[in-house]
Amino acid sequence: MNQLAWYVLLAATLAVNLAGCEKRAAEQFGKVFYVGGASNLDSITNGVPEGLRRAGYRGDVQTFLWTISFNPLVDQLLTTNAKARAGLLTLAIEDYHRRYPDNEIEVVALSAGTGVAVWAMERLKPNTRIDNVFLLGSSLSHDYDVQRALQHIDGKIHVFYSSHDKVLQAVEIVGTIDGKRGVKSVGQVGLSVPAGADAKIVNTGWSAKYFHYGWAGGHTDCTNKAFVRGVIAPLMLPEPQPDSTPTDTHLAHQQR
Repeated sequence: MNQLAWYVLLAATLAVNLAGCEKRAAEQFGKVFYVGGASNLDSITNGVPEGLRRAGYRGDVQTFLWTISFNPLVDQLLTTNAKARAGLLTLAIEDYHRRYPDNEIEVVALSAGTGVAVWAMERLKPNTRIDNVFLLGSSLSHDYDVQRALQHIDGKIHVFYSSHDKVLQAVEIVGTIDGKRGVKSVGQVGLSVPAGADAKIVNTGWSAKYFHYGWAGGHTDCTNKAFVRGVIAPLMLPEPQPDSTPTDTHLAHQQR
């Protein structure tokens, strides 16, 4: 190995170790698991980590990768894989809870990833608790029974939906992540509320007031950092901090 290659390897090793140390330090303040949509194309571009950080969140935000294809249709229809990967998410949540039993755990999921998130929560051990869940552009069928998942949620399931979501209009034809056709998705009409769960499920439909936060009713709009900072963070954090960066909303409009 020549000297240049040795320095490159050393720098890469130091970067990995530094990232690991930062992650462990952040985990002491809480954990957010972000579960992306089919094909995980948003795993890098989504604004969830940055939006939460700008709102003052000090914990760790982990992107959970679950798909097996770069083709969203494959991941959307391969329910068996989504459910198998949900088991791995269950283990990841339980591992964090074991290490930090008093810390808050939040779950944010997009599109087909909402199915993975809900199935993961259904399998949690009785003593493992989730504080809040955020379902964005969910491709679960709107009448999916979430009662088993609710048994592990201390806070609420916050649903953001839009009848203008063209991706979910196509999902209505090809099939929801839980394998139903000809059925509206949660992300189109909201989540059906089981008897007695009115206080646990909050359905929020798109309206023009959300333009300010970059949500124009599109499928992935709710993952931009302006929306995360301005809408999701206040529901998650007791005292979200104001963002001093004036360009966030402008950037969110550019992203659409």
